[in-house]
Amino acid sequence: MISCAMLRGTSRALLRRACRPLPGAALRRQAPCALLSSRFSEEEMANHQWRQLNHIWTQDELRDRMANLSRHEPQSPSDFIMKGIMNTMYHSFNLVTGYRENNPSAKSIEWRLIILESFAGVPGFLAAMYRHFYSLRALQRDHGMIFTLLEEAENERMHLLVCLKMFDASLVTRALVVAAQLTMTPFLALIYAIKPQAMHRFVGYLEETAVHTYSNVIQHVEKEGTELHEAWATLPAPAIAKSYWRLADDALWVDALKRMLADEAHHRDVNHTFASLPTGAENPFIHEHMADFDKAAFYRSEKILRASLERQQQHQGDLPSSVAKK
Repeated sequence: MISCAMLRGTSRALLRRACRPLPGAALRRQAPCALLSSRFSEEEMANHQWRQLNHIWTQDELRDRMANLSRHEPQSPSDFIMKGIMNTMYHSFNLVTGYRENNPSAKSIEWRLIILESFAGVPGFLAAMYRHFYSLRALQRDHGMIFTLLEEAENERMHLLVCLKMFDASLVTRALVVAAQLTMTPFLALIYAIKPQAMHRFVGYLEETAVHTYSNVIQHVEKEGTELHEAWATLPAPAIAKSYWRLADDALWVDALKRMLADEAHHRDVNHTFASLPTGAENPFIHEHMADFDKAAFYRSEKILRASLERQQQHQGDLPSSVAKK
């Protein structure tokens, strides 16, 4: 059993040995790129404790998000326009991907998720860019909006990378991804330049459809006798998903899907909130980022301490018994 009391017996020489850097000769033998790639695995890079922290969902939070399928009712003319555009895109998307809500096939969901997540990562980054340039141009603060938007974009990108670990993108899928990015990026940029709240409302409606899709997928994966249950019920979650959401070693693919749903539900709420805020308002979600950072810092510190104590135990075990007792 490892305890903090063990640190009192740790000598300075032992600490220096545990923390010593790589020898210079070893560093010179490897090119910089090779050195970096050898020190960080794909799973380690998926851990976002040091960049664009994502929220780690508890089981209670997951149940709450999965039960909350709320939809915003349009109020203003721009709301109705954004809602109409989203509905048109949604039904067209269903037609192109061959998606059916009743017992969807695994193949129709595979490329649907790839296209959805590749597109969903665009608005957050675009809005963050606009706000960054405006902050520089106006010589004033952004009130914390940029960080939330960048975290949203990174979160959607991670959804895409997780999906790509589960299934391949065909040439048709790749073509649709490129077409969606080429057409929708200028469209969203124009909307944000004219009225930022309208673009956030559009994204809020987009996330509503994403939550609806993930909810339907999860229900069918967990329902016996469906195509998705047969194809996905026993699939393990990819390693980067386990690292990103801190899932258990035996986590399943459906566990990752539930985290994606929770993320999309949060993006829905964030964008509908931003759409309702006046220009220049402060970010009401800053406290969430601070809480996530505190949890990540505690988790990381605990992990480092545990590893250090285990190294100390191993080193003492390698010493002769007469030396270890001193």
